[in-house]
Amino acid sequence: MDKSFQEKLHLFAKYALKGDEEAMRFVINILLSLGLPQTNAVAYLFVYQSIMNTYIDLKEECRKCGGVCCRFGEPVELYNFDIEDLKALSIDLSRYIFKSGDRLYLPRPCPLQNGWACGVHSAKPYACLSYPFAVEDLQKEIISSHINSKPPKPFIPHFCIAGQKVWSIIESAIREHESIYGKEPTPYDLLEHVRRKIATNT
Repeated sequence: MDKSFQEKLHLFAKYALKGDEEAMRFVINILLSLGLPQTNAVAYLFVYQSIMNTYIDLKEECRKCGGVCCRFGEPVELYNFDIEDLKALSIDLSRYIFKSGDRLYLPRPCPLQNGWACGVHSAKPYACLSYPFAVEDLQKEIISSHINSKPPKPFIPHFCIAGQKVWSIIESAIREHESIYGKEPTPYDLLEHVRRKIATNT
């Protein structure tokens, strides 16, 4: 895949994970058009993550956790569009990021973390927006072993109580959809079902 196209696809994925409906449809369409069980699994995982990022208030869960995902783990890779988003906040990136090969990274513990919370939430990097459901390294085994069109059960780190809360809501929505329509939801169906459910309850 051409590197510039790959970066554009990641940019659309970032928009999708921030709740941009058009970008989400674009990303899901590409994934489903490949016709592979593995890319079908990735489409669901993107929907799970979009639901987590956009529709569910998780402040209390993240406060209780203490922002462990920001404090431990490998450095966070930054794309060019991440750099531009962070620069728009007038952050002196030279104080925080480092280069390895031709890639830029933000170290962990994240120097931009503010207590338990993200200190740059409006410009959160793509890799951070992907946590935990759409992080390829975390979900690699789930994706590679997926052999059908069913919504996959994701891997959720034991400490991520926010992710566990989100999955309980999603799992309930999957069962409800099956009960109402007699079939498992597509990624689009699931997103719409959860959105309607949350809108009804607020």
